[in-house]
Amino acid sequence: MRPLAVASILSVIAPFAPAAIAPVGQEAKEVPTEVDQAATNAPAAEGHPEIDPHDRVIAEALQLERVQVTAKRETFYNTIDRKTYNVGKDIQSTTGSASDLLQNVPSVQVDVEGNVSLRGSSNVLILVNGKTSTLMGRNRAAVLEQMPADGIEKIEVITNPSAKYKPDGTAGIINITMKRKQDAGYSASARASVGNGGRYNGSVTANYNPGRFNLFGTVAVRQDDRPRTATDDRRHFDAAAGVMVFTSQHVSEESRPLSRIVQTGVDYKLSEDTKVGASFNYNYRDFVRTGTETNLFRNATGVITGDYDRIRTDPEYERDVEFAATLQHTWPKLDNELNLEVQHGRTVEQEDNNYMNVQRLPAALTTFDRAVIKATEENIEAIAEGVYNLDETSKIEAGYSWQDSSADLDFRGTFLDPVSNTWLTDPLRTNRFLYESGIHAVYATAGRPFGHFGVLGGLRFEHATIDTDQRTTQVTDRTVYLKLYPTLHLSYNLADAHQLQLNYSHRVHRPEGDDLNPYPEFLDPFNLRAGNPDLKPEDIHSFEGGYQYKQGDTTFLAALYYRSLSNGITSVTRYINSTTLLTTKENLATSRSGGLELAATTALGKSVSLNFSGNVYRNEIDARNLGFSERRSTLAWDAKLNANWNATKNTVVQFNTNYSAKRLTPQGYRYPTYVLNIGLRHNFADKKTSLILTGSDLLDSLKDRTLIETAALRQESTRRRTARIFYVGLIYNFGKASAKKPKDDLQFDNAP
Repeated sequence: MRPLAVASILSVIAPFAPAAIAPVGQEAKEVPTEVDQAATNAPAAEGHPEIDPHDRVIAEALQLERVQVTAKRETFYNTIDRKTYNVGKDIQSTTGSASDLLQNVPSVQVDVEGNVSLRGSSNVLILVNGKTSTLMGRNRAAVLEQMPADGIEKIEVITNPSAKYKPDGTAGIINITMKRKQDAGYSASARASVGNGGRYNGSVTANYNPGRFNLFGTVAVRQDDRPRTATDDRRHFDAAAGVMVFTSQHVSEESRPLSRIVQTGVDYKLSEDTKVGASFNYNYRDFVRTGTETNLFRNATGVITGDYDRIRTDPEYERDVEFAATLQHTWPKLDNELNLEVQHGRTVEQEDNNYMNVQRLPAALTTFDRAVIKATEENIEAIAEGVYNLDETSKIEAGYSWQDSSADLDFRGTFLDPVSNTWLTDPLRTNRFLYESGIHAVYATAGRPFGHFGVLGGLRFEHATIDTDQRTTQVTDRTVYLKLYPTLHLSYNLADAHQLQLNYSHRVHRPEGDDLNPYPEFLDPFNLRAGNPDLKPEDIHSFEGGYQYKQGDTTFLAALYYRSLSNGITSVTRYINSTTLLTTKENLATSRSGGLELAATTALGKSVSLNFSGNVYRNEIDARNLGFSERRSTLAWDAKLNANWNATKNTVVQFNTNYSAKRLTPQGYRYPTYVLNIGLRHNFADKKTSLILTGSDLLDSLKDRTLIETAALRQESTRRRTARIFYVGLIYNFGKASAKKPKDDLQFDNAP
């Protein structure tokens, strides 16, 4: 074959080289940046079960020549049970965190407090490398804010997970896959960034693989600056006094969290078919939170009846430690697998709150109190999974998992006695609550194609036990759940560029320790927060129909979805006396939501690429068991746009923006949010060094506004963070590896 003929063939097949649709039951394989195919290697591909027949034809066509094919990785693509967002495709982060990165992912929203939601629901399960992680426990928002985004390879959004995955998280699963190179040789990357407000971050990632074992690790440090402001304006009717009371609260708070993250591991080949591995994750974050809360009380005529400041100093720390060991055995001829894993994680978090209460009206002496909150959580998990391939396109997966989780919540309150000038225990603010859950689960899934039609079905059975022990009141409780969770995924390939999908899953959300502890946590004398020991688990049935089109540089995804939720767990706020507001958890009667989600990526010429996603949905809440007389519903939407411009061969500029419209809550609304970011990356001529510039929230528009409106209470709250955060950073790559490195990209700091 002449070189000209080879070029002609490449021009025809290049747009289709990335597999747009993965075989049923299999995750889509990533397209290598470079393909080097020699004639001597082409015949060997014929018997390999992982190579698509279409790719095999390409290999055979090129067997007489040694050529190089360069293919672009898709920004996002769809498989039978998930949508995958490739971090390496577009502008990514060296300056930002995982929380920032999630802002760009279709279907995902992140508020100013760092809380992650999926299609408008905050009840989402976040996995790391397909597994539960101690890092994603009680303070996952804080960990995501500090986890460096440059260590992430891809993010998968699984709105209807198969039975292989835990049914927790009624909205679905977000799976964060970390970079873990397997290339022979060694490679490393050093990154450093500085920002306004005294911010800085840096990381070193390294990989060493001499052949039989693979050693990898990341060390990262991040110094952040977190000024915050919050306002609450309330109006409520005091039934006992028969008058209207107005309250205004303003909070100004500052903190500078310093985080250190270590992630390391090793894989070792005992033989060509057997591999063992071990990993270790460590996260330590500490800071001093200082703040002033000013409260004003007015009567119905507007006269100030109360005025006081509550000044807070709070040294905090959090430490997460996680170990895991794995064993993998494969049968190469059949490509079957057996995977065993044991994982243990422990989290310790402590707040040491010191308060000074300055009472101006009515005049009173300044008082002092303390609240030490210590939470210790442990998680042990053992997993055994197997994959059996019936043939090249059909397989069965089955597994068993056991998980034991425990939490020790210790609250100690004291106050300074002005007479004796000694610290005394406050019995109303001192309690200890123990929580433990154990889950045994077995599952099986089976998938295969029938011509253009594909099926992936599964069933999961769980035996779950939850034990609670309120040590202060000596009240214990045990709840046992026995439940089946079926899943079904159907696909139909209309042609090479078109695919239809229809999915169903049954999911659950069980109350956690904080949700069940009835003892109140005193935020201040007029604001309490407590759990509810009578909470029931949420139960959801989720349906989704999807369409995918892939042609050249253009990908289009569309999904219609419907979710029916019973016993939804929600926050409820009400006055328990004339001045004290209690926020607790309750079960909704039912709620339903459904919508249309769209996502598209395309190229405009050779220098501009666009990625767009949008979601329009209707949410209906039946909260009559909470005192409302009728169902409440609203139509909401959100949209994101990423535009990348290759200004020169070595310079890329990114424009990033997203908008979320007003959303319904059980007692009111969450107002719209909007953010705009911009960034630039320049690669130097040495091909090892890059310069990064980013600017976040340029319009100072990112804020969280909520409204609670009931017959007895109207409360409007606004929470804001620092805007216009700028970073400048450098990346330096070095080492010797067999494969070309992916591009290092930008990200924006939209974390709280």
